[in-house]
Parts: sequence; C-alpha cells; structure tokens
Amino acid sequence: TEQLLLTSPRSLSSIVLGKFIATMIIVLITVLGTFIHFFVLKYFGAPDIRVALCTMLGFFLLCSAYVSFGMFASSITENQIIASVLTIGVFILMWFLPGVSQNFYNFSLMYMFDHFPEGVIALNEVVRFVSFSILFILLTIIVLQRRKSVK
Repeated sequence: TEQLLLTSPRSLSSIVLGKFIATMIIVLITVLGTFIHFFVLKYFGAPDIRVALCTMLGFFLLCSAYVSFGMFASSITENQIIASVLTIGVFILMWFLPGVSQNFYNFSLMYMFDHFPEGVIALNEVVRFVSFSILFILLTIIVLQRRKSVK
C-alpha cells in the first residue's frame, strides 16, 4: 500500500488527512452509538445530559490524539505490529508516568481527560488535545514526504 500512496496523484497531506478524518468518523459513529445507553438510563432515572455530552466530547478528543499518534507510529515503522505495540506502549507509559513523578503530569492524555466525566470542559485541555493531534498529523505528513523524497 505504500507504493500506492507514494505514486498516487493525491498529495500526501490529503491522504493523511483523509485517513484521519475517516477514522474519526468511525469513532464518531461509535460514540453516537453509545448514546443509546443514555436513553436507557433516562428511562430508568434522571442522568445528567451535560455530563454525558462532556464525557463524549472528551472521549472523542482522546481518540483523536490516539489516532494521530498511531498514524505517526505507523509512518515511522515498516511493520503494522511494531507500530501498534509502539503506540500502545507510549500511551501506557504516558498514563503511568505521572504516578512516578508529578513532572510528567502534563504529558498524560488520560489526566487531561479526567475533567470531562465531571461535566467540565476546560479550554486548555481541549487546546492540548487538538494541538497534540495536529502535531502528530503534521509529523506524519513530514515523515511520509521525507520517505517519498528519498525513494
């Protein structure tokens, strides 16, 4: 598939963004599919819609960060299994490092997600999620362009 991507008449930027957007549409469909649980809870009780929507927004932003880093890991390796192990390993490391030292607190995506299930949307956390995603999308494009120019 790399040969198809490198010889495609489309730009690498449009291919990477297309892959990211397609993946995020699948995530969005999945998140909206879980919204049926809200209606079940509404039937039996009185759940807070604000908390549910904030949590779904946080989960969507968390997934965008995971997807963008996964695409980057996939672009720097030749093997999909190595890319998935690298992605999972980095996120597990980022999750547990704040427990080792508070200096790593700002690098943990899960700690950025923590306020969303409380019904709080902090602008700085939204900006960090979006910035993280944009950074790794841009790095993916740079790596693929560099690989294309070398071949």
